[in-house]
Amino acid sequence: MMPFSFSLWFPLLLKGLIAGVIVGAVTASIRSWVDRFFLVLLLVSLVGLPIQQAITINLIVVSVAALMMVLRQTSVLTSVREDWAMIVIATGLGGALGRLLGLNLSSSVLMALLGAYAILVGIRLLFVRPVPERETPAHPVWLAPVAFAGGALTGLLSAGGKPFTVPVYNWALGHHPKRAYALGSLGVVTGAWIALMTQIAVGEFIKPLELTLGVYEFIVISLTALVVGRYWSPKVNRWVSLIVAPLLVLVGIRFLMMVR
Repeated sequence: MMPFSFSLWFPLLLKGLIAGVIVGAVTASIRSWVDRFFLVLLLVSLVGLPIQQAITINLIVVSVAALMMVLRQTSVLTSVREDWAMIVIATGLGGALGRLLGLNLSSSVLMALLGAYAILVGIRLLFVRPVPERETPAHPVWLAPVAFAGGALTGLLSAGGKPFTVPVYNWALGHHPKRAYALGSLGVVTGAWIALMTQIAVGEFIKPLELTLGVYEFIVISLTALVVGRYWSPKVNRWVSLIVAPLLVLVGIRFLMMVR
């Protein structure tokens, strides 16, 4: 465990505070309450943590945030009650395999994957919008591969994949936007917790520093999101998306250029 030293902890907590405020403000503005992969980008680039450590910290934040959201909004579960077993099994399997893969990949590969993911999310924020529900959604069996992919992303990068799984549930499979969001949220809850349990099961225990920063970031992000959420409007959502999207593309390119 990192020994307590004001000179060591103060810069870390200060940079963590800045990262948490940015993530809380952005995610509240674009109504992304769970999938906070932005934190991984900032923990690596601003706080200066190794990417494996940043992923573990974000998994802690995402798992707690996702669980609290589902417990607070029971409609998330009731709206997908007929498909919850398939979602849980598929995302759980994806989360476990994704975490095993992530733990065995080099930092360079993870940086490249995270950079590519950031670029794709930036493009998605600019061009993908919800569409109405189809009269006859696709067969429920198609939920499984989408949920598995989302779980794998959660385990691999601690990115819940909702920027992509929700549009696929909505656009490709024809589900109502609210139901698509509920399916994605349930997947993130399962994938994040299974990924953490898988990491512990293979002997990669969560370090005190990671747990401390995970709880700290969760509190900072949640408090910031509560404040910013009071001033939310569709116009704010649109403007923040227009600002964040190109920044994500640029950050993603920077991460790709950092790979050695």
